[in-house]
Amino acid sequence: MHLQPVLALLVVQLMFGALPVASKFVLAYAHPFFVVVLRSLFAAVFFFVLHKIFSGAERRSAALQQRADALEGGSISQRLPLSVHARILLLAFFGITFNQMALFIALPQTTAAVASIISPSIALFTLLFSVLLGRESFRTSSLFSIVLGGVGVLLVINPFTQTLPAVGASGAAWADSLNVLSAASYAFYLALVGQLPTRVGGLRFSLLFFVYGCLLNVLVMLLFAQATNIGLLERPESLLLSADPALLPASFWYGLGFLLLGATALTYFLNTWALQRVKPSLVGGFVCLQTLFGLFLSQSILSEPITLPMILGSVLIMGGVVVLTIQHFRDSRRTLATDRVSA
Repeated sequence: MHLQPVLALLVVQLMFGALPVASKFVLAYAHPFFVVVLRSLFAAVFFFVLHKIFSGAERRSAALQQRADALEGGSISQRLPLSVHARILLLAFFGITFNQMALFIALPQTTAAVASIISPSIALFTLLFSVLLGRESFRTSSLFSIVLGGVGVLLVINPFTQTLPAVGASGAAWADSLNVLSAASYAFYLALVGQLPTRVGGLRFSLLFFVYGCLLNVLVMLLFAQATNIGLLERPESLLLSADPALLPASFWYGLGFLLLGATALTYFLNTWALQRVKPSLVGGFVCLQTLFGLFLSQSILSEPITLPMILGSVLIMGGVVVLTIQHFRDSRRTLATDRVSA
């Protein structure tokens, strides 16, 4: 495995680790659904521009891939079959809509540190789903890495959640549950996506992924608005912004800019690129790094406390990532050695 995918994953986790912190400044004035719709819309436009610029090179790359491989019984032509569109729509639901809706609803009711702490559960869910889908075999070393990360998460969360009286016990509980569901949803996307971006074309896949995600997000937002209109749900102060845009502080605009460009367009681009070169469980394992980045940023920017259990838990989580990475390198070397012998 080359170093570039690892570096890409590191950048992705740094951006995702900063996401809860930046979101705090944005969600203070914007409804969670509105932020999710903005993110998916911006990413759709971003990948549309990239696809238009690099579509020629991507078509040539896809043509070479089509000759070497097939997708579920047949190669993908320039005109994607309906089944591929349906699969991308399903991926958009788990990778964007459910994942982001749950996360941004939860963030105002918990801390950025807690959100960062829960994120490593993506590694566990990704491996579990990958095994259930038959994409990866379950190894003892993988189990060990997940146990290390899981113990680290429990060590951090148990004492830390007792220091959240301002959030409210019931609010924090359901918010943390939504964070876990968000992690599971994103993990299912990682396990399910497979080599589809490679065969469709990375930019083409990302464009369709966010177009469908944006449409789903708008649909959810409209359904929510309708439910509030007829009294089924409590009507929020605003489904858009709670203040005049001219009166919003600079921190809101900086945070929103980071969410749109850094934590959405750039991260999904790099993550999709890395997914074409490494196993999904390795991508899930790198998510553990969000804890380290997230705790540092939440303490330095939001002044949220960092306790000794948090530090010890982060060390265990990093240990799990190292075990998973070592196993991945061993598998890559074994595969390379086998290919050389076969040749």
